[in-house]
Amino acid sequence: MVHFSEELHAENREIWQRSKDHRFVKQLVDGSLDREAFRYYLLQDHYYLTHYVKVIALGIAYADDYDAMVELSQSLASLEASELSMREKFYPHVGIETADLDGILPSPAAYHYTSHMYRVAGSQMLGRILAGILPCYWLYREIGEQYAGCVSPDPLYQAWLDIYQDAAYAEGLQRQIDLLDRVARELPDGVLAEMRADFRISSYAELAFWDMGFERQTWDGRGDLDGELATY
Repeated sequence: MVHFSEELHAENREIWQRSKDHRFVKQLVDGSLDREAFRYYLLQDHYYLTHYVKVIALGIAYADDYDAMVELSQSLASLEASELSMREKFYPHVGIETADLDGILPSPAAYHYTSHMYRVAGSQMLGRILAGILPCYWLYREIGEQYAGCVSPDPLYQAWLDIYQDAAYAEGLQRQIDLLDRVARELPDGVLAEMRADFRISSYAELAFWDMGFERQTWDGRGDLDGELATY
């Protein structure tokens, strides 16, 4: 029996491979990525993750069984332990201070990705929420796996890779995959089709996020925010 998650993975393998082979990721691995590009990525990722957490919280609110609520609550705790707290350890090395995290102006890629997740959450359907958030969690693990045999000459970038190569991260991911499969078994074909679309859009949004970081994209296309901040 093929699980729904396996179908989603197969359908989006080509898109994910483009992310795994993206120049941003490859330059993290070989140590050549510009520090300012990494700094910009971290700021945009902080913006994204603050909204990712809120979407998970909405998933808990819309879950119709206790086990799903518990699993998503554990996902929130895991995110705090294995990702948000780890990311904060990078900030001093790239000149990010607490004040920089207030009122981050989202790039087009970050804004559109989070808007997509909120649109999915607006369906008030747990299955669609899971499909919308899973590509982020899952793709980063596959990036870690693809480059597991490599050691970045830059210790900061290697520390980033280490997060997604950690066994605890893999365990948390598997619990979320299992939850999606369990929920999907009870859903009609029409909803599964919507979940496929949600998952695919998020996969493309992940690819766009690497472009955003590498080019430091802004709304006017200049590639530099010049310190401009706004609250969104």
